[in-house]
Amino acid sequence: MGRRPKTSRTAGPPNTKEQLQRYVPYLVNQLSSLWTVMQNGELTKDDINAVALRTLAALYIYRSLTVNEIAALAMTEQSTASRTIDTMVSAGWLERTIAEKDLRRRMIALTEKGEALLLKVWPAMETNYATLTKGIAANDIDICAKVLAKMIDNMSARNS
Repeated sequence: MGRRPKTSRTAGPPNTKEQLQRYVPYLVNQLSSLWTVMQNGELTKDDINAVALRTLAALYIYRSLTVNEIAALAMTEQSTASRTIDTMVSAGWLERTIAEKDLRRRMIALTEKGEALLLKVWPAMETNYATLTKGIAANDIDICAKVLAKMIDNMSARNS
């Protein structure tokens, strides 16, 4: 029986504070929580939340999406996305149209008012991002983004 190579990751729960602080899922959740608090502090000034911001950003890029596509890109449940979209349509930030090729599908698109809102709140997100990445080399940010994207791909493939 061969010896198991030593790694920084051991089986079982972390035994020390140091191990916990190097456990990637813990760090990702801690970062997400801190980011959400900071982001929501900014967004409440304009009466929107993180799901609405992610919806605006997704539609800014993709121009037109279904509710299910928005839910995936906004990282929320379909029911939450649907309620958020209803609110955003009522506010005039989004509009619903019928898909050209499938009359049963409803497409959601950004309005000029919605785009203006996104452009208004985005500078605060840039400030938050600058805080997040302060003192970290651009190359390290690129590596971190690639590693996180690969982890997301691994989990997405597992859940498919």
